[in-house]
Amino acid sequence: MARKFFLFRRSDPVGPAKRFSENGIDIPILGIPADQMAFITAGSGEVNITFNGAGMYEENELFVGDSIEKTNITISCKEGEEVELIEKIMLFTSNPEGRVIMKFDAVEKKAIFNNAVISSVSNISTKIKSQPIERISQNISTGDPATRFRNIIGEINFGSRDNRPFVDYNHQSMHPIDNTDIVATAAAHWKNAGTGGAAFNITGGTGSDEVTTQTEATAAAVGLGKVCAQFGPNSFLDVPDVTVEDDYTIYFAIGDPGVGTGSFGVLFGDDDGETLGFSSEGYNSLFTMRHDGLSGKPFEVLTDTSESGSVAYSFPDKSRTTEIGSRQFCYTFVIRRDKDFNVYLHNHEGEIVAFVPAFTEKSTSKVKSTKKSKGKYEKTTTPTTSPVTTGTSGRTDGNLLIQRLGTAGTNVTSSFAGTLARFGVIKRDIGDSGASQLAKDLYSLYKPNS
Repeated sequence: MARKFFLFRRSDPVGPAKRFSENGIDIPILGIPADQMAFITAGSGEVNITFNGAGMYEENELFVGDSIEKTNITISCKEGEEVELIEKIMLFTSNPEGRVIMKFDAVEKKAIFNNAVISSVSNISTKIKSQPIERISQNISTGDPATRFRNIIGEINFGSRDNRPFVDYNHQSMHPIDNTDIVATAAAHWKNAGTGGAAFNITGGTGSDEVTTQTEATAAAVGLGKVCAQFGPNSFLDVPDVTVEDDYTIYFAIGDPGVGTGSFGVLFGDDDGETLGFSSEGYNSLFTMRHDGLSGKPFEVLTDTSESGSVAYSFPDKSRTTEIGSRQFCYTFVIRRDKDFNVYLHNHEGEIVAFVPAFTEKSTSKVKSTKKSKGKYEKTTTPTTSPVTTGTSGRTDGNLLIQRLGTAGTNVTSSFAGTLARFGVIKRDIGDSGASQLAKDLYSLYKPNS
């Protein structure tokens, strides 16, 4: 009997190969032997297959009560046809003849069984766990009971000491009294909860309008469920210099005021306006950044396409309804730059919604995705015709330098004018899985519930 296999494709690959996924969305393509299948369960409109011996590690040293969940795949199916799909999967694995590979492909939007629904990336979840969970709570383990809360900052579990942020401005380190001016009132200065300590507290800012505190009682009206900072249209906060040379992770939770906004302005940058990100006033679904020491046009990537294998995502939600739950009010993003200077943007669902291939001072060519027929994209490599300089457009290298929240340089006309509940910088790339989990945890914490 020929050995049989499952093949799952959520999307085209983005960046280097990935070998684990805590939440099921980080691995674009996964092949796994069918004879490793342990059991199959079903929910309404979905089937879950659990596999033996298909994890990242052969040996694990865990604390009492902790376990690493087995690899499992969830596939969407037509409601009422769950049993039929399970039967077909069992027949495939037990039949010595016939097809050798069972493929579920969200890129081509098809599967060999018509019971399955494979029309988008959300129809396939491929979980290969590396982090232990607490069996009772089903949450990621907080570790040794003697030190278990050391990696939790502002209600977010960063998982390890290495992944703790250098700066973290959060809802717990903000003055909880409505309409308090963060700059003018010493008690309201925004304290740093990260490893950089009090030297990186926010105590200054500039602008014709204030940056004020909004408590939980009023936060829902400005798009968030926790204490947050409300930025006036011409205001920003000064951040003591935060510099990162190579790989990094930036994360933030922002709110869209109750009437809806057309776009987000510049959220962070440096005093000279060389570092700036993450979006531009007047543009929807646009991810843009530039780093310190560069003067060329920032790179710009649209998130509402599936370019370079990313998942299409539009922001902000253009609906003007003010009812909580009727549209997206809270937006959480994680930006990563890896050691090779590729840049990624994760949204609140943990999905990579923008990927920017590395383009650096040493580059001799530039990678670009071109849209082809039937919604597909083709990557092309274009040789550079002149040396890459500080004025070259679209570069992904240069130091990250954060000195301001709410703007970059002297710009106040297209600065950020929403609410901000959290902003942090980790001085390393925490990887796809870590970033995905962080983005989802932030959204769960900060979304308004009522």
